[in-house]
Order: sequence, then structure tokens, then C-alpha cells
Amino acid sequence: MARITGILTKPLTQLEAIRSRLVDAGKSFNLPADSELSMFNENNEQLILFFSEGAIVLHREMDDLLMDLISAPTCIGLANILKPSKFKYRVITQTDCHGFTIPIRHAFEIIEKNKLWQPVCHWTTFLLHSLENRDARFIGATKYSQIRATLLIMDSWSPELRERTGVITFVQKRTKISRSVIAEILSALRKGNYIEMDKGKLKKVNRLPTSY
Repeated sequence: MARITGILTKPLTQLEAIRSRLVDAGKSFNLPADSELSMFNENNEQLILFFSEGAIVLHREMDDLLMDLISAPTCIGLANILKPSKFKYRVITQTDCHGFTIPIRHAFEIIEKNKLWQPVCHWTTFLLHSLENRDARFIGATKYSQIRATLLIMDSWSPELRERTGVITFVQKRTKISRSVIAEILSALRKGNYIEMDKGKLKKVNRLPTSY
């Protein structure tokens, strides 16, 4: 069964094919919201993180840019299996999360043994296209366009996830636009009944103008 993420289809069948082979060799975790996960274990081995329940926030360490808020099921770090990234990321749970970790070298052995390279290719291709989508919405876009794109993303979340996420803080961390500019635009959108907010949380997007 596939899940639609924006205009992309998350390849859940392929992700499950990978997960089902790796889970027995992994180390399970159950974490409350606002926990931070390391992408390295106690032996400084790089890890792959699988999430079967919950939602996480991914920050780029070098500038603390909020890259994305990602809901389970998902996998972080699989693209490093052939060539580790030079960038480091912080993974923070936005809600209670359940999943497992596995060192990259163990995952590589299992993937090779079980001929799972095709599902791996499907998943990494999905990630590539997700980044392309993100770049198209944010790189070179006006401040309003970036805020608009972020509000539409938040509107696609569950009510429970929106209730846990402050709009100004999330938009600011994702775009690096000043809080005063974000607040000004949100205020105008609320006055025009384009969005509905309560106590700093997004309740509903009614309709967003294409320009501001």
C-alpha cells in the first residue's frame, strides 16, 4: 500500500521489504517526544534509523536548519550505505516514536545477502525526488512563497501533529526568515481568513493567495 506525500508516493512496499530483513539484527527503541537520537552508536559506527511509529524532525548540524518533519514509516541514513554523507544531522522525536537502529556495515551485509538493492534504489530515489521538491519550493523563492509552502506542508499533517508544533518556530527554523516577518505575514493571513490558528498552532488552511 502506498502513501501520498505531497505529489510523491512513498514506496512503502519496498521500505517494508528492507525493514523486515533488517529488524531482527537491529536494536529497538521506544522514545518519548523531544528525544534526540544519535546517528552513531557507542563504537562510533554510523547507524541507519528505522521508524515504524511517530514523527521526527531532521536538523542539519552545520547551521541548525530544519530540513524536514517526517512521519513514520520512514528510514534515515540508508543512503549512506555506499558512501557516507559529509553532512551531519540531528534527529529529534516530535512525538513518541518506536523503531530500531542498525549499524551500516551490518545492514550492507544483509542487503547484499538478500539481494535488496532494488528496494534500496526505490527508497533512495524517493528521497532524491523529495529533495528536488523541497528545492523547487524554497530555493530562490520569495519569503512569502517559502512561508506559504511551509503552511501547506503543515496543513497536510494530522491534527495531533499540528497541535504539537508552533507555526512561527517551525517556519523560522525551516526557512531562516525572521520571526517578525513571519508573524506579520501570518497576521495578515489570519485577518483575511486564509488560515485559522489558535495559541500559535495551525488549525486549518482555507485558501492561500499565490502572492503577498
